Amino acid sequence: MMRKPQQLFFIPKPRFIVTFITLCVLQLWVMPASASVDNTPPLKPIDTSSPRATLQGFLEFMGKSYEIGIGTVESYLASNNLYLSPEEIATIKTAFHYQEAGQRALDVSELPPVIVKESSRRLSVKLKEVLDRIELPPIESIPDADMMAKSEFKYWTIPNSEIRIQRVEKGPRTGEYLFTPATLDRLPGFYAKVKHLPYKSGASVGWDDFSTYSPGGVALTLHNIVPSRWLIDFPKYRVRTTFLDQPVWRWFAIMVVLGAGLVFVRLCFRLSRYWASKETLSGQWANLIRPFSLVIVTPVIALIFAEVLRVSGDVYQVLTLSLWGLFYLALTWTVWVAGGMIATSVIAQENLLPSSIDSQLIRLMLRLLTFITSIAILVVGADHIGLPAYSVLAGLGVGGLAVALAAQQTIANLIGSLIIMIEKPFTVGDSIKLKETEGVVENVGFRSTRIRTLHNSLVSIPSSQIVNSTVDNLALREYRQVKMDLDLTYDTPVEKIETFIEGIKQILAAHPDTRKDNYHVFFYEFGSHSLDVLVNFFLKVPDREAELTERQRILLAILRLAEVSGVQFAFPTQTLHIDAVMEEKHLST
Repeated sequence: MMRKPQQLFFIPKPRFIVTFITLCVLQLWVMPASASVDNTPPLKPIDTSSPRATLQGFLEFMGKSYEIGIGTVESYLASNNLYLSPEEIATIKTAFHYQEAGQRALDVSELPPVIVKESSRRLSVKLKEVLDRIELPPIESIPDADMMAKSEFKYWTIPNSEIRIQRVEKGPRTGEYLFTPATLDRLPGFYAKVKHLPYKSGASVGWDDFSTYSPGGVALTLHNIVPSRWLIDFPKYRVRTTFLDQPVWRWFAIMVVLGAGLVFVRLCFRLSRYWASKETLSGQWANLIRPFSLVIVTPVIALIFAEVLRVSGDVYQVLTLSLWGLFYLALTWTVWVAGGMIATSVIAQENLLPSSIDSQLIRLMLRLLTFITSIAILVVGADHIGLPAYSVLAGLGVGGLAVALAAQQTIANLIGSLIIMIEKPFTVGDSIKLKETEGVVENVGFRSTRIRTLHNSLVSIPSSQIVNSTVDNLALREYRQVKMDLDLTYDTPVEKIETFIEGIKQILAAHPDTRKDNYHVFFYEFGSHSLDVLVNFFLKVPDREAELTERQRILLAILRLAEVSGVQFAFPTQTLHIDAVMEEKHLST
C-alpha cells in the first residue's frame, strides 16, 4: 500500500487568516517586559567618541546580544520544555536591547525613517558577520579621541577594506564617529564576498542565516500559543528554499497577511456602501470607513512584516515603503472626506440652506483647512518614506506657481467668492441689479454667482466681476420708490388740476403701505404737449410682487379720480404751422 506524500503547506481558511493576524497583533502588544541577566546595564549607551570606541562598543554589544539570545534559544531547544519560560523570554528581550545598543554605531540618517528600525537590525548583524571573518588591526592602533583630535581627517577605514568610521558633521548626532551610510549601503555586497571565509574565534556563527531565514519572529510572537520549537525546528530544506532571498514559508505568510488585510478592507467597503444607503445624516459618515480601514490595516501589516515575519532585503523595503505610502495617502483621503462631512453636519445642525452663502462659506473654510492639512500630511509622509521634505515642498511650490499662472482668473474668482461670502452684499433669494443684469440670486459658488433674471433665464457672472462692480441689492430696500409724470391736456382748467392734485394726495395718505412723511404731488412743468403733474411716493412692501400689487391699486384709484374730476390725460401731439408767404409763392408758380 502506497503512502500519500506528506503535504508541506496547507491552504489557510479566512477564519484562520483573521485569527492569525489578531493573535500576532495582540502578542506584539502584550509581550512581557525584559529583564536584565547581565551585569552590564542593558540601557548603557555605546561610546562613539572615536573610531576605536565605536568599533569596540559595536563588537561588545553585538557579541553580548548573540551570546545571550542565541545561547538561550539553543538551551531551550536542548531542553524538554515545550514552551519558552518567562525567564527565557526576558533573556531574549535583553539580547534585543544589547543589539539595539550596538545598532547605535550605524549612521542610518540616509535611510527612510519608516524602515530604519528593521534595516538597522539587519545591517548590524551583517556587519558583525563581516567583522567576524576579516582581520582587524590591534586595538591600540585604532585612533582614539585624542588621536582624532590631532588628525586632519575625521575618519578611519579598516585596513584592507572599505569599511569606514567617520565623524558626523550635522544632525542630532554631530560629533559622533559612526559607520558611514556608504558602508551600510554596500554591506550586503561585502558580506557576499566574505561569507565563504572561516569564522574567527568568538564569532557569532550563523547569526545572519538564523535572523534572515528562520521564523524566529513568529516563534517569539506566538510563544504563548504555539510551542516555539515547532517553528524554530523547521526542516532546513523548508527554511533555505528561497525566492528573492526570502524563504518559502515567509512568502506564504506574506500572502496570508496581505490576503487578510484585503479581506478586512473589502468588508469595510461593503459596510460603507450599506451604511451610506441609509438616507440619514449619520449614514453620510459611512464614507469615512473606506479610507479609515486603510489607515488601520497598512501600519498593522507593516508592523507584522517587520516584527513578526522579519522580511529583509529589497523585498522589505519595497513592501514597507509601499504600505506606508498607502497609509499617508489613505490618511489624506480620510482628512479630506472628514472635512466635507463636518461641513455637511454643521450646515444641517444650524438648519442652513445648502445653497446659502453661509453654507458655502462653511464648505470653503473647511476645504481650505483640509487642503492645508492634506499638504502637511503628504510632506511629512514623503519625508518618512525617504523623499526629502524640501524636495516635496519645492515641487509643490513650482507646481503651485505653474497652476497659479495658468489659472489666474480662476483664483481671482475664488477670492471674489470668498469676499462675497464674508462681506455678504447679498444672499441667496435677494433681488439685485448688476449693470445690465437684474434678477434673483439663486446660488453663490466658488467661481461664479447665478442670477435668475426677470425673463426666467439663468445668468452666471464670475465672482471677480461682481466684486469689482456696483451691486444694487433691491431686496434690502426698506421702501420702494414709485415715480411718474401724469400728463394733462392743455385745456384742463386750473381748478380741476388743483382738485386732481389734492385727490391724489388723499389717495397716498389713505393707502396703508405708503410712506406718509415723504410723498410729493405737484404741478411740475409745462410740457411740449401737456401739463405735467409729478407723482413721487414710496411703498413699504416685502417683495417685488407686493410692490406691483399695491402700485396697481394706487394707479387704478388715480384713474377713478381723473374720471370723477373730469381730467383728461394728454396724448403726444404736434401742431404744424404753415407760413402764408410761402403759401402765396407756391400758388403763383
